[in-house]
Amino acid sequence: MDPSLFVYCCDFSAKAIELVKATAATSAHGHRLCPFVFDLTSPDWAAAGVPFAPGSLDVVTMIFVLSAIDPAHHRRIVAQITPYLKPRTGKILFRDYAYCDLAQVRFKRGRCIKDNFYVRGDGTRSYFFEEAEVDAIFSQSGGLRKVDLHLDRRLQVNRANKKKMYRIWIQAKYQNSGAVSARDS
Repeated sequence: MDPSLFVYCCDFSAKAIELVKATAATSAHGHRLCPFVFDLTSPDWAAAGVPFAPGSLDVVTMIFVLSAIDPAHHRRIVAQITPYLKPRTGKILFRDYAYCDLAQVRFKRGRCIKDNFYVRGDGTRSYFFEEAEVDAIFSQSGGLRKVDLHLDRRLQVNRANKKKMYRIWIQAKYQNSGAVSARDS
């Protein structure tokens, strides 16, 4: 393992972060992990206390993150992440639900909050993205360049009941195209 590797992980759920902290406490590499509770919809991340500096992150993974958040916040969240990426090399790796995924098709009437945004029975939310929409969110949020964007279509079979499920996810990689600013050097 790379001795310089350090991982920040955040979640809105304090319970989820406590589970990560408990696991890290028993790991030989737990000192390389900084789990923290954070609300990505906060209007000012620096004031909200993110534990990393601008221009310091190599990779940000957003795996089924934005789908749980009201789409009105998506562009602002991505715009707030970008300054924390290393200039010219920092990347965002994105994976989430795609429009017409089986999960979306299965929602019953009355579960739609607004276009492509649904509430599950447990109160969590799910948004389903189209490719052009993802590109607009990332490309127009300032300083990011598209490296890859595609749909991942898969046939999954439930082993217990042999039920076939056709899933569609969307994946993307965007890179910080910004120059090094005076504050980052």
